[in-house]
Amino acid sequence: MNTATQTSIEINGFAGPARHYELSEPLFGNHHVIVWTQDAFGMQTAEAVVVPARPDGSAVTMTRLPGSYVHPDASHEEALKLAGYVLA
Repeated sequence: MNTATQTSIEINGFAGPARHYELSEPLFGNHHVIVWTQDAFGMQTAEAVVVPARPDGSAVTMTRLPGSYVHPDASHEEALKLAGYVLA
């Protein structure tokens, strides 16, 4: 099973709690991703977002990768699972 390891890089500036992960196998060519969750607000349901990242913790683009999803109980772990990874 592919693994995602949370790094100690602090991630700020996203719509909710964000974490940087190093992947055992690339996801669409990316060995690093940022995952964040955003609470529901207004008419928008809560969501988890996965985007490509650099090893230094900065986002490459804000293009969503597989694993991103909308659900009232959005979580980092579930987003990574949907992308094919388990937390190491």
